[in-house]
Amino acid sequence: MVNNKIWSIIILFNPNIEKIGNLVQKLTLQNSNIILVNNGISSPYISRLTNDHVFLIQMKENVGIAKAQNFGIIFANEKKARGFFLFDQDSKITDDFIFSMLNTELPSTVGMIVPNVLDVNTNRYLEPRIYKRYKNKVTVSFPKNTYDRELIRRAAKPIASGSYIFMNAIMRTGCMREKFFIDAVDTDFSFRLLEMGYDIFRLNNVYLIHPVGNKTERFFFGKKLFLSNHSPSRRYYIGRNNIWLWKIHCGQIRGITKDVFITLTSQFVYVLLEKNSISKTIHLIWGVLGGLFLSPKEFVKEIK
Repeated sequence: MVNNKIWSIIILFNPNIEKIGNLVQKLTLQNSNIILVNNGISSPYISRLTNDHVFLIQMKENVGIAKAQNFGIIFANEKKARGFFLFDQDSKITDDFIFSMLNTELPSTVGMIVPNVLDVNTNRYLEPRIYKRYKNKVTVSFPKNTYDRELIRRAAKPIASGSYIFMNAIMRTGCMREKFFIDAVDTDFSFRLLEMGYDIFRLNNVYLIHPVGNKTERFFFGKKLFLSNHSPSRRYYIGRNNIWLWKIHCGQIRGITKDVFITLTSQFVYVLLEKNSISKTIHLIWGVLGGLFLSPKEFVKEIK
């Protein structure tokens, strides 16, 4: 019997039918209710996945991942969920994923927990930033070594897929920032959690398999790079939203200037080595300029 306390939100956009069917089946077998938010064209197959514990929210158009997530979050809150998982449509989970995520003893300050993510494109585990607190400010930096021997570790800037967010934390922090549309939505939310005093922990013994972008391997001055191969439009949002991240959080997140600089510099290197480099470069520059001259501030939707 499905546990009414466990909820999972999956954001869809022209999904691979087999992959989304497998994810829904895995979550159902692990006693999770499921909210499918279809951000693309309606599909009879997706509709057939629904039942008493699988719900579908069909968007009329692509409203962006942030707004789609917010629709799912509000629905879960109306169902009295204590928290919820967020999944991308192409993620894969283990048979004990939910049990392992929800049965780890954690400090009361936790606002979000995330799994250990294996990027299938590189066959490497992602290493989120680490963070420390000092005098009401948070310092974010790159990890100097891996933390695989620890059961849990602090994690800043984790990807959203596979994460579990406690409802009481998002009620205080606010929903996803819809103006971002796509890219850095999860980073902005994680920074707001940290600024509100919540902790984010990665559980090193819980695994999620996920393709991060459509990466290909290239060498640049003898250094191995994994090109993300994002579209020109995605480059615009990457450029704009990273500048907006800096504008919004530079007052409370130490290390964000260096982090944004490294992110944007790497993006410029990537687009020079990818196909359609001229178009991608123009969109990336346009995004950076948009971030500099446009305001990122907006009302962040609250959960009531």
